[in-house]
Amino acid sequence: MNWDNTRYLLAVARTGSLRAAAASLGVDQATVARRLRTLEQELNASLFRRSPEGYMLTDSGRELLPDIEQMEVIATTIEHKSTGMNASLSGNVHVASTDSLARCFLLPALCELRQSYPDITVRLTTSPDIMDIRRGEADLAIRSARPSDNTLIIRRLATFRLGLYASEDYVSRRGLPKQGNAFSGHDLIMFPQETVPQYWQVLCGEPLTGGHIVLEASSQWMYIEALRQGLGIGMMAREMMQRCCPELKNVMPTRSESADIWLVANPDVWSAGRVQAVIAAINKAFHCDELRGV
Repeated sequence: MNWDNTRYLLAVARTGSLRAAAASLGVDQATVARRLRTLEQELNASLFRRSPEGYMLTDSGRELLPDIEQMEVIATTIEHKSTGMNASLSGNVHVASTDSLARCFLLPALCELRQSYPDITVRLTTSPDIMDIRRGEADLAIRSARPSDNTLIIRRLATFRLGLYASEDYVSRRGLPKQGNAFSGHDLIMFPQETVPQYWQVLCGEPLTGGHIVLEASSQWMYIEALRQGLGIGMMAREMMQRCCPELKNVMPTRSESADIWLVANPDVWSAGRVQAVIAAINKAFHCDELRGV
């Protein structure tokens, strides 16, 4: 039996005509009619009644329909899974992240990846907006917010310690902020409130009530650059500052809080060799051994 012929049975059963079935399958009517005849011969059963009103399933056709629909589901599942089973260490992988995580962690990871797998091409999208991994907008995402969609593959890459930072120039001009003074007499650099509303009341346990917000930056790297140029005090991950901006000073070392960094992947491509190679490189860059754990 040619199982591909069952697609034609489903199309006719759902549309009720050869013309509509042919249009849905992208073939001509003669092909649909021929495939149906072949299927009926293979099964030794009449599957449709032909009438001026269209094609109606016979009792034999109705009895077979649930099983054939289940075959369709299984075939679709196999097709999706086979997309991710490609073991070839070549091709494209789309990674989404923020500009600061990309600058401090992903670019070093991709440089190392390039040495081992020169045929893998990475498309890197950096934006504060969250891309829809389930809909295929990216294969992987590195983000600080854990998604609520548990159909995705989600792994904790690292736990960062957030601290309060400023440039030496700022500190020489304005002095160090005092714990408990709510940043009185100091300028603050913030991310937009709609992006991180939880940080607009307290930064690392210190209230903002006495501070003066001088800049809101949607770009993390522009935020860091504002810190470097002495515009004010801001909250960033210690691990990021140590790696990319060691010249910035932790101005209140007793104040800190934690933030998890997550890797999010589309399960349809998780098993692909090229994707696993990129994941391994990213995992190494974050110095985390638990990425592959379930």
